[in-house]
Amino acid sequence: MTGRAARARAWVLAITVGAVMLAACGSSGAIGTRAADPKPPAGAESRDPAEPGPYGVRLTRMTFERPANADGSPRTLETWIWYPAARDATDSSPAAAVEPADGLFPIVVFSHGSGGQPNFYKYFTEHLASWGFVVAAPPHPGNTSADCFPCTGASIIPSARERPADVEFVLDRMLALKDDPSQPLGTIIDTSRTALAGHSFGGWTAVFAATSGRFGAVVSMAPGLPETLLVRAEDVDVPVLLIGGGLDELIPPDSITKLYSALPGGAKTYVSLPEGHHTSFTDRCFGCTDALSEVRGHDLINRYATAFLETYVTKDERYAHYLREDVAPDAAIVHDAAY
Repeated sequence: MTGRAARARAWVLAITVGAVMLAACGSSGAIGTRAADPKPPAGAESRDPAEPGPYGVRLTRMTFERPANADGSPRTLETWIWYPAARDATDSSPAAAVEPADGLFPIVVFSHGSGGQPNFYKYFTEHLASWGFVVAAPPHPGNTSADCFPCTGASIIPSARERPADVEFVLDRMLALKDDPSQPLGTIIDTSRTALAGHSFGGWTAVFAATSGRFGAVVSMAPGLPETLLVRAEDVDVPVLLIGGGLDELIPPDSITKLYSALPGGAKTYVSLPEGHHTSFTDRCFGCTDALSEVRGHDLINRYATAFLETYVTKDERYAHYLREDVAPDAAIVHDAAY
């Protein structure tokens, strides 16, 4: 990479993190009740997965701690957890004791991008919770917006050694809530249905950890350094959804195409957003235009990610057609799947 290209990438990343941080700081963190119709019963036509789901959404936080792989020092993971609640719940404060919805729900662990935070993707995490997924998003200490701006190799390389263990540890802790009668969330988590999602460095984390056997499906959005995943991708044996932006300032689209090709056949999908940018996947998009607005980009990402998780995690085949048909003119789908 030339010095000019490296400076350009660093500049884009700095602006990206700054824009998202400003947006996050201006948010109250409250989550409104989702007043939507229930999921269609078996045999009925599916609802558009871009629309909000049938559940209210609530947020809580839990702190987990594990020893770092590097030196055994404590890694404190203050994890944001979005969960489905009754639609008539009214108190949306993160500290509120709002009972979860009735039922058993899959769990999705979410990994943020380099220099990011768990709450930079609320459009996505809240949407999944409204569809009946418990979403647990830990920070990655040493590689958050509080640690570096922008993050360089001094942060990225050590984080690469810790991130897969972070997401697996959080999954373990969330599943362990089933054995704690004092934790209401433990009563709703379906330990047999798990998934991992992430953006940028978090997308890299998702594909890397896919070979652990801990997660039943993976959603990787604009995965960072995809060329470093090509060999490992050959050993991935769970369904994978890749989503990339055609105008991504950091991740060349052809590198995601190569990663898609390296994944085994049978249950993989690649959705390309031709007018998408690297921050089309965060709450605030820097560089988005009318060709693919921030809101439209979020709708498409939510549509395909939700359809993918409904198909491969909840095993609802009614949503599979969203993954094999170009149902939107501003997205292109490459599909090789069991459904």
